[in-house]
Amino acid sequence: MTKQHSSVRFSIDTGGTFTDIVVLDEDTGEFYIDKAATTPDNTLRGVINAIDKAKVDVEAVNNFFIHGSTTALNAMLERKGVKTAYVTTLGFRDVPEIMRYNRTEMYNPRYRKPAAIVPRELRFEVPERVTVKGDILEPLCENSVRDVARQIRQHEIKAVAVCLLHSFRNPAHERRIKDILLEENPDIPVAISSDVAAEHREFERGMTAILNAYLAPVVEKWIGSLEEELAARKFPGEVVLTKSDGGGMTPDATKNSPINMLLSGPAGGVIGGLHLSQLTEHKNLITMDVGGTSFDIAMIKNGRATVNQETEVNGYPILISNLDIRTIGAGGGSIAWIDDAGAMHVGPQSAGAVPGPICYRRGGTVPTVTDAFVVNAFIDADRFLGGEMSLDAAGARKAIESQVAEPLGIEPMAASSGILRIAMSNMAEAVKSIAAETGEDPRDFGMLCFGGGGAMFGGYLVDELEMPAAIIPVVPSTFSAFGMLMIDLRHDVVETISKKLSDMTGAELEQRFAELVERGSDLLEREGVPAERRSAERVAEIRYSGQEHAVSVPVTFSLEDEGGKDALYAAFENVYKDVYGYTLGSAADVVNLRVKAVGEIPKPKLREIERGEPDTSGVRHGERQVCDFLLNEWQTFGLYDRAALKAGNIVPGPALIEERTTTTVVRNGQQCAVDHLGNLIITRV
Repeated sequence: MTKQHSSVRFSIDTGGTFTDIVVLDEDTGEFYIDKAATTPDNTLRGVINAIDKAKVDVEAVNNFFIHGSTTALNAMLERKGVKTAYVTTLGFRDVPEIMRYNRTEMYNPRYRKPAAIVPRELRFEVPERVTVKGDILEPLCENSVRDVARQIRQHEIKAVAVCLLHSFRNPAHERRIKDILLEENPDIPVAISSDVAAEHREFERGMTAILNAYLAPVVEKWIGSLEEELAARKFPGEVVLTKSDGGGMTPDATKNSPINMLLSGPAGGVIGGLHLSQLTEHKNLITMDVGGTSFDIAMIKNGRATVNQETEVNGYPILISNLDIRTIGAGGGSIAWIDDAGAMHVGPQSAGAVPGPICYRRGGTVPTVTDAFVVNAFIDADRFLGGEMSLDAAGARKAIESQVAEPLGIEPMAASSGILRIAMSNMAEAVKSIAAETGEDPRDFGMLCFGGGGAMFGGYLVDELEMPAAIIPVVPSTFSAFGMLMIDLRHDVVETISKKLSDMTGAELEQRFAELVERGSDLLEREGVPAERRSAERVAEIRYSGQEHAVSVPVTFSLEDEGGKDALYAAFENVYKDVYGYTLGSAADVVNLRVKAVGEIPKPKLREIERGEPDTSGVRHGERQVCDFLLNEWQTFGLYDRAALKAGNIVPGPALIEERTTTTVVRNGQQCAVDHLGNLIITRV
């Protein structure tokens, strides 16, 4: 970066192998991207290394710094949260351990439910009772709460979660418990379920409150360190942290509700895909992010991504809005291994950032997908990261030969191609799975390919899945960080209704929505968002009477108008049919009303590139022998520099379109067109 001022904003995405940074100059529309190795023991160090490597003059950036972090997720997966206590209604202390009767591994007789986050001796009960209508049946026993506070102090608890029966209807008792606990132990944070997830289902609501409390001190410490580092560099702009639903939060909001950033890592790429769908003709997309550790996929239909209101991580249900992103262990660092029966597998284990693939020369000892790409010559070992890093192609080949080829009794190149074929097959099956679950046909979607390996696998996957096109966006290897530049501040405000639609009037529904909109607007106002940049998205969660789960129905029309309720029911049936393929035509219940309060962050305008002619023979700068891994045969691939391509150019396959941080593979029988924004569109000839 040579230009640093208030028109510059930047974003950082911490991945399993690399920490990506994208710096955007809003005056020119130009991007600068870079990568630094992720530092698993201290992810903040990787963030600072990325800033330093990109030469960002932080003091001169009077704009936004947007960051997606895996801090909360890592703390949860590694069980490195803090010692947490749980306070609940008398008689319900064991709900977090009993959990639900259903289980994820239905046919596994040795299945064990995940261990309780809070052990039984740290789960406390207090006498109180609120009815399902919100009436106080039994007053809160404050002396019992003070006794619990003393026990919390004796056990050296670091955080407390509170979940009372029916507190989503009336949170008065939860709020009073929080006040008393903070009076007695002002240094121990308290999370109450009515603040974290004010909706029905006690177990899920309580689990969300527990995890929020469990993670809060860890995330607060990390945010504090980040703010200290930025303050030391005199950063004058605003920090925004990404949420699981693709929105953003201020640091203060994140400290109070860290559970909302749990799945924020992959969200940036989906948000980038949504922005791209608005600017181009590609309204139906399957996004695929091939990173160092994982393969993340999501579906965008008619320019909208699916947002779930509940998710599950490591067996724990969590009531947070989250983009519907599916993940498998298939990335550049995925390890190739042979099982006891002599069959080869790729992943889900990963070499990660440390030690990484063998070719990185960082101590890796087992062959990975990246090593196979180097051996097959898709990656130029001497020009990796623009020549900044020289890869050990000989070491990668030797490891594949000794650890894969010899045990299988095959040639080294067949083993290397086999690694890539298996990885691609795993990815294709994941795409088929999400399409089948949602009743969609992949052939009706384009594939948006990003991450370090997305551009290399994209052409192969669209052939395998018979999809019409693979789209390689600008800055593909750092596209998740790019997408973060397009987010808005978001807050979910929800009210559980649980009434038959026929028993409610349109005016009543409008009134309840209006109250939720006002609450959401107040949250944004406290964060300094001016009124003209505030908006609200209204959603009704509806189900057929007698069912358990609801579908989310966008409400973009007035319910007070004549026929408003009929329009809502019709919208519900349309969504239901879209999800399940049929409708029942019977009575419906309104379960929740939800408002997504949006604080718009001004979007940067993307620069259109110079237009050229279809013929690209003049910019072909060489050729290289590359082993096509599906055919396991060497072919002559033309070489192109992506920076030299213009809008309207068409690159015939087989070709490699190289840029500093990745390579786009165009297979024989394919061609690659360049659109007005510089995106590469791979199609079959």
